[in-house]
Amino acid sequence: PWWNDLVTGLPNPLVQSGFIAVPEAPGLGIEALNEELIAAHLHPDIPGMWEPTAQWDAEWSNDRLWS
Repeated sequence: PWWNDLVTGLPNPLVQSGFIAVPEAPGLGIEALNEELIAAHLHPDIPGMWEPTAQWDAEWSNDRLWS
C-alpha cells in the first residue's frame, strides 16, 4: 500500500506480520515525511496541508477530565 512510503528511514514494508518495529532513532525515529505523498492523499474536505491554525490561538482548556 501507498502508506509504506509516507516516511523515510523505516523498514519497508512498514507493517510486518501485523506489527510495526519501534525505531531506535531519536524523536519519532524517522528521517523525513514524504510531503508529496501526504498531499496526494489528503481528505477531500481538508483544504490544504500544514495550514495555519490561528483560530485556535485564543482557545484555552484544562488537560483533565474534570473542571
